[in-house]
Amino acid sequence: MKNCYLKRFWMLMAALCVSFAFISCEESDEGAAVDHDPTKPITLAKFWPDKGPIATQVIIEGTNFGTNVDEITVLFNEKPATIISSTGDRMLVLAPKLPGEECVITVKVGKKSAKFDKIFDYIVQTSVSTIAGGIQAAAQPTGTVSLASWQSAKKLERSLAIDSQDNLFITINGIEGGSWDNECRIYMLNEEAGVIKALHDVGRWFGFNNISYDYKTDEVYWFGSQMGDDGYGCLSRMSDYAGVSMGNVAWDSKLPYTDNMTCWGARSHFEMNPSDGKFYFFTNEGSCGRFDPATGKGENLSSDVTKEMEGDCAGVVFDPRDNNIVYVAAKNRHCIFKFDMANDTVEVWAGKKNAAGFLDGALDEALFNEPCQMACDGEYIYVADSNNHCIRKINLSTGYVSTLAGVAQSAGYVNGDALNAQFNKPMGLVLDSEGNLYVADAENYAIRRVATE
Repeated sequence: MKNCYLKRFWMLMAALCVSFAFISCEESDEGAAVDHDPTKPITLAKFWPDKGPIATQVIIEGTNFGTNVDEITVLFNEKPATIISSTGDRMLVLAPKLPGEECVITVKVGKKSAKFDKIFDYIVQTSVSTIAGGIQAAAQPTGTVSLASWQSAKKLERSLAIDSQDNLFITINGIEGGSWDNECRIYMLNEEAGVIKALHDVGRWFGFNNISYDYKTDEVYWFGSQMGDDGYGCLSRMSDYAGVSMGNVAWDSKLPYTDNMTCWGARSHFEMNPSDGKFYFFTNEGSCGRFDPATGKGENLSSDVTKEMEGDCAGVVFDPRDNNIVYVAAKNRHCIFKFDMANDTVEVWAGKKNAAGFLDGALDEALFNEPCQMACDGEYIYVADSNNHCIRKINLSTGYVSTLAGVAQSAGYVNGDALNAQFNKPMGLVLDSEGNLYVADAENYAIRRVATE
């Protein structure tokens, strides 16, 4: 931690030095505006500092920039930088977010451009913060509550959902005052507005409630965990997120399950396939089904192949490169299955079946301990590795598993630098439009954010 603070101190000192240097230069160069001369080339002399994170102040020296910053473009690789000011031969710019770790800086004015041979080393920073919660409340909140004051009486043990407006949806089971044995409440968190709103209560007989996002309609749906409880509904922006019951799914044939306590929590998660617009789920007994939320028609896809994925399937994500491939996190099997629907094959993709543990590395070497909800940004699959108390990521190109945030196998509640931060059974996980991860940190009663910049 001491080294972390020293690093930040020296980065701050460097930024202040850059600012003072630029202010001094501006004062010495004050005068009339200088136009870019389109008949002459742009030349680049130097830039400094040569490394830093997002919003690092960088001075670029050269000639023929002009003083009109609206006519100037500065790129760090392909990402445009914010230009603070220009004297014509000197600019102050801010490093953009995540341009790549090795950046070529290019300056464009009109039809002229030039780029440096020297590389700017971008420093990636990942941090963890608390958005809401963190203390167990005496009662479950109702109505609209500020993020600062919202606390949950119940653990955040279910999947999250997020819509195109970055509204975060949370479902909490077993709330007080329910007319059913397990009343479930759905909340919507809007970070920009700084509030959480209780939207809708759903009664579930002994089971619990799951929520998921509809990519086609930009609505959030709920669906029960209990086999035989086939009621579903949606929350739509068009109806101010009022809960609308959609009736029961009509299956083409009965899904196989054992009619005892195992059926109560059989479905831990369901996820839409972006290609066909249908929700898919996998059960603790190896059944598989999908249903069309628009028509309510369901299909039984269970087979001897899907039975190989028998387990508490707490996370489902489709491969963005091929939506016929679906990855299924089997919580109590401590692994992630790969189901190729086109070829009807199943294999253990990441981790080792029935072998709990922690290890980063190649897919067949890595170990998980109760993996739960997953999310994908096209490059990585992120995993809430609940009983390892950390967030893992899997590189889809290389197949390498690494730890993004949290101290592995160490439960706690600490914000800050990602690899020093602590979680206590992270279970829900979604990505927003900016690439931030939101985590339902179950035993900390909190919604956490993992931001990479």
